[in-house]
Amino acid sequence: MELLLIGVSRFARRRVLPAAAALPGIERINVASTHARAHDLADVPKLGTVHPDWSRALALTRPGVVYVSLVNGDHARVVRQALDHGHHVVVDKPALPDPETAERLVALARSSSLVLAEATCYAFHPLFAAIRELLADLGAQVTTAVAAFTPPVPPDDWRHDRARGGGAVSDTGPYAVSLGRVLWGTEPERIEVVVGDRTADALETSYGMLAGYPGGRTVLGQFGFTSGYQNLVRLTGPGFAIEVERPFSAPPGTTVALHVQVGDQAYRRTVQPADSMREFLDEVLTATRTGSPAFGAALLSDARALARLRRAAAPPPDRGGTR
Repeated sequence: MELLLIGVSRFARRRVLPAAAALPGIERINVASTHARAHDLADVPKLGTVHPDWSRALALTRPGVVYVSLVNGDHARVVRQALDHGHHVVVDKPALPDPETAERLVALARSSSLVLAEATCYAFHPLFAAIRELLADLGAQVTTAVAAFTPPVPPDDWRHDRARGGGAVSDTGPYAVSLGRVLWGTEPERIEVVVGDRTADALETSYGMLAGYPGGRTVLGQFGFTSGYQNLVRLTGPGFAIEVERPFSAPPGTTVALHVQVGDQAYRRTVQPADSMREFLDEVLTATRTGSPAFGAALLSDARALARLRRAAAPPPDRGGTR
């Protein structure tokens, strides 16, 4: 199957292209970019055609997998056109602007037996399988997850631009709201937010979140891009705690450690290096063959939860200076 990458973002260059090139199931990588040209991508294995226009690329490329890595505000129209041309689609987080758009496009994909997936690839790293195995050995369940994810974003980056779909909720919210689904397979019943920083036009750039899940389980976290870099999760339950290194973006060549405390005993378990993007894309390819609806269900679940997070983080209405 061929892959068409639409948009050559830094993330796509660093993670998507190497992962796609390493997969036997992807025989050729075509690219659509208004900026990159063939000579800029000469080091990309399996490189096919480089198109200057994504719309024309969708029409000319035989149906395969399209990966959309554009600014958030462009996702919906590109995804719609890709599905209309018969392509399976993967789209960077956050995939779509609201649950209603997500419902329409997932329904369109399903009506044509196509996969529509949001690239929540961190959950496909084997460290999460290792956590599940560890919990089974302990005979325990996680009741609280405390997360911190604050990736740095340069001041001139489009993520500081409201019109292009920026903001800390759009940038890190998909991690915040998907963690409970990954751990417990369910959506939050309530979400509370305290916004730490906003731009002059009230765009949030950092926030704290408390999400409550069925059975009294909770996810607490600090997210955004105005503090120093943090990337960790601490999972707790009766009598134990597990601290996870770099859960949201473990580098492909890095061993990940789980620091486990059970009662007064502490030990360390390691997880061998893996490329979560490669694992994710491999599962997408499997879904294109089997027709599994799992990716669409996950996208819809996270879209609903992200909408709740956005509402909770919204600035209070302007009351015209009244007290």
